[in-house]
Amino acid sequence: MLAQRGAHTGDSRYSWTVDFAARRARQAMQPLLDEAAQIKATVVDLKEQAKRLKKNRSPAAELALLEAQIREKDKAAHELEIQAADIDAAVFDLKAANPNPKAIARMDDRTSQEIIHNIETQGRIVADALTRLSTLLAIVDEQS
Repeated sequence: MLAQRGAHTGDSRYSWTVDFAARRARQAMQPLLDEAAQIKATVVDLKEQAKRLKKNRSPAAELALLEAQIREKDKAAHELEIQAADIDAAVFDLKAANPNPKAIARMDDRTSQEIIHNIETQGRIVADALTRLSTLLAIVDEQS
């Protein structure tokens, strides 16, 4: 199986392979997250500056300009995070399900009577085993 790794022939009824090369797309996602973090840090600084301007009763035009910059940078950071989330969703959409479910899951096509008969048979087998076990334990108790 190891020699056939990565090929469809490496799959069996009970196992399957996953191409983890797609995970390399995470490397494309990381710069977006880093840039978004830098922009958010800038936004925090701008908000502190706006707070100081409000406290000092600066002109409204200056404050409006600063708030417009804050909104613009917030939007840019949000768009970068959305791009990164899209990459993340595409790359890591791995489902823990066997793509060959027919190999394992088998429909029980027996009739109700056949199932009941099987249960009775299994019950008799268990009863016989318990009888033998009781007999063996009785023999062991007698020898002790």
